[in-house]
Amino acid sequence: MADQEEGLALHISEVIEEFSTFGVTLSDEAANQCLALCKQYGVDGEQLAVLWLTFASTHGYDSVTLEALEHLDRVEQNSSRKKAAAEAASASTVNRLNASLDNGCLSRPEDDDDEDILEAYGGSGSGIKAPKQTLTPKNEKPNGKVRSISAQFRSATLSPTVASPSLKYSSRTNSGTVVVQYGAPDNTTWTANPDFHPEVKLVGCFDEPPLTKAYNFMYERPGTIGEVLSDMTLSLAEEMQDIMLKKGKKGEEEEEEYSSVNTMTSEAISTVGRVCCDCSSHLNAASVLVEGCMEDNKSSVVQLDLSQVKGFSLFPGQIMGIRGSNPTGNKLLAQELVDGKLPPEPTSPITISTSTGPIQLVVASGPFTTSSNLLYEPLTDFLTAVRNNPPHVLVLLGPFLDAGHPLVVGNDLGETHDAVFNRCLHIISTTLESTPTQVILVPSSRDVCSPMVYPTPPYDVAGNFTCVSDPALVNIEGVVVALTATDVLFHLGKEEISSASQDRLVRLTRHILKQRSLYPLYPPHESMCVVMEQLENYVHLPYKPHLLVIPSDLHYFAKEVEGCVVVNPEHLAKGLIGGTYARIELHPPSSDKRMVNSINVNVLKV
Repeated sequence: MADQEEGLALHISEVIEEFSTFGVTLSDEAANQCLALCKQYGVDGEQLAVLWLTFASTHGYDSVTLEALEHLDRVEQNSSRKKAAAEAASASTVNRLNASLDNGCLSRPEDDDDEDILEAYGGSGSGIKAPKQTLTPKNEKPNGKVRSISAQFRSATLSPTVASPSLKYSSRTNSGTVVVQYGAPDNTTWTANPDFHPEVKLVGCFDEPPLTKAYNFMYERPGTIGEVLSDMTLSLAEEMQDIMLKKGKKGEEEEEEYSSVNTMTSEAISTVGRVCCDCSSHLNAASVLVEGCMEDNKSSVVQLDLSQVKGFSLFPGQIMGIRGSNPTGNKLLAQELVDGKLPPEPTSPITISTSTGPIQLVVASGPFTTSSNLLYEPLTDFLTAVRNNPPHVLVLLGPFLDAGHPLVVGNDLGETHDAVFNRCLHIISTTLESTPTQVILVPSSRDVCSPMVYPTPPYDVAGNFTCVSDPALVNIEGVVVALTATDVLFHLGKEEISSASQDRLVRLTRHILKQRSLYPLYPPHESMCVVMEQLENYVHLPYKPHLLVIPSDLHYFAKEVEGCVVVNPEHLAKGLIGGTYARIELHPPSSDKRMVNSINVNVLKV
């Protein structure tokens, strides 16, 4: 009985920990109810936490209560019943089709099938009997009056469903509240010098220029992917030589060299390989494999024994330095793990001066509208705040029109995707045209108006915008800022295993810096379409950024990680409610020339 209670407590603590990663606090009653739901639906704490976030965003819940969990249970049960009914209907249709084939002909089972086809293509679903209806009503003539920002989002082509305001969003009471602070609050102005126009430049990786246009994809061969992975492993292995290999003294032993992962020896060796999993499910301590570099067009893979390692944090695709032995040639007995190496400091001089004042930077990440409509109410309020206190640089990270938005998925728009996207850009441009603010647009592979590949090429739009790729490195008066619209923290968190007891968000961010990659996970998340040939050129971190902006569904934060200020502003809209954005102030570097001490961050509610 005691063992059962201990196992139950451990399970509850795991559920509580997974919810806390997303900034959600559970009461004892809610934790027990979550545990019951995990058992009922056969999911773990992380899966239930993700399910809760989706449910809460859609239904507007701010906290986990017993009533909310009961509502979640009812919705899931109803969804299961509908799915079962759909499967039964599908099976019935197949049976009728098979019966028609058995009779020697393929008859039309029901006239309703024709109506379904018409509805799929935007028709009325009632054949020729339905009267014609215009899909796009005529635009109203302008009356010459200046329209407010919110009025400009109310296109005449939007249906009432798309254009119905969100009551949950409009009833919020915490607008403008600062939820996270970083830096020295007594050394902030949050006001931009209008006479100072900081220089913004794109930065490439090593000798490669930055990604500035679309590229061909879906032309990769499996051999090419293997070569790219091997090259990335060799590159980081070379950087880790001073940590991994023993240097020989003059006149004595020679310098140590890397061994292959499958070298059969009972003596200690140093090797480098890529972590992978030996099963189709999630990585665990017993399923860790290490893949070495390619030799003669093939690579060696051995099992990694972690029993002698005190602490570890691993994920698929991670490039690891390993010290240990391999007596059988099939299992590497690890004694020490080296999880990469930090990139060097930027070499560009920082030209911010006290005479010009600090650089003001505002960052917001999409989605920019609530899940119930396309009125872009959060973006409207955000632009109003930016216009009232304009920064030097405004960074907007996609998606602008999320492919997962319920109205996009349901094909309930009365206009094209490009029309919605272009209207957003036009309103952003006209709202800020009288300000000195430079606008940087970062695309997202989740955006219906972007190629759904990663790295994602810049938006091809007109106007006074600086369009960069995802990810991108930007130099602002010598301050290097890394930007990405991809939720790499969440992707890593789903796949990582760790025995270390430390801040999980810091640990996940440290992986990015030490792997010198803004997307080190391989295989990538199921929602990602990664082009490996471009990954090597445009995702690598040639040096450590001063500022890393990395929006995520995980809880917002602003922290120093290995001498880099990392900011997760979350998203401007979260389901039916408003989200958060970040204001960042860049001061001249302090006397110790550490830029990390000269950056102030506020994360605010929209």
